[in-house]
Formats: sequence, structure tokens, C-alpha cells
Amino acid sequence: MRKSLLQVIAISFLLAVGRPCLAGQEPAPSPPTPQARIPHGQVARQLERMRETLKLTDEQVAQIRPILETRNQQLKDLRANASLSQGEARAKAAQIRKSARRQVERTLTPEQRKMQKALRRGREVDDGQ
Repeated sequence: MRKSLLQVIAISFLLAVGRPCLAGQEPAPSPPTPQARIPHGQVARQLERMRETLKLTDEQVAQIRPILETRNQQLKDLRANASLSQGEARAKAAQIRKSARRQVERTLTPEQRKMQKALRRGREVDDGQ
């Protein structure tokens, strides 16, 4: 169960990261709309995954939700900004994600941060079971 969850997280990450990398190689008649790139309910799904894997409290969920919503809005605005080069947009997107990740980490306990770091690196976490 845990291994398949990690595989789903890893595949989701690869799809999210790999798609922009391939975007420059594929001829596309028109770029997808921002709504097409940010599925409805993405924050809710991400929070639910985090609640399950990191055992978040209701208070932590309430603190993290606006961070993720702000991150998604900033990324949406960034994609709509045609004045930036592809490299500048990627760098800015990485900065937005890193800032959000740091804010989220501040709401986590040391054990949750350790677990999140291990999950991001694709390692199984021994939770004592």
C-alpha cells in the first residue's frame, strides 16, 4: 500500500515536471488554457494526500490550504504572462514552488518534515508499523 502510494506520488511529480520540459519540443497550435493545466480541486486533493501521508491536524490543513491556493494562483498568473522567456518562467515557477514548500514546512512538526522529505526523494518511510 505504502509502496503504491509512493509510486503514485512519483508518477504525479514526473508528469507535473516532465510536461513543461517537453512543451518546448512539441508543436502546439495554441497553448492550453490555465484552467486546463490546474485541475479543479487540485488543492483539496493535495491536502488530502498530505493529511493521509503526513497525518496533518485540522489546524495544519487550515494553515496549508491558503499557501497552496496562493501558489497555484501565482503559477496560473505566471503561465498567462507571455512577456517572460521560457527560461525566466521556469526559474520563476521554481522559485514560487520553493517558497510555498518552505511555508508549508514551517507548519509541520519535525517528524512530518522528515517524512515529507523522504517522500519527495522517493524513499519509503518507516512509521513504526
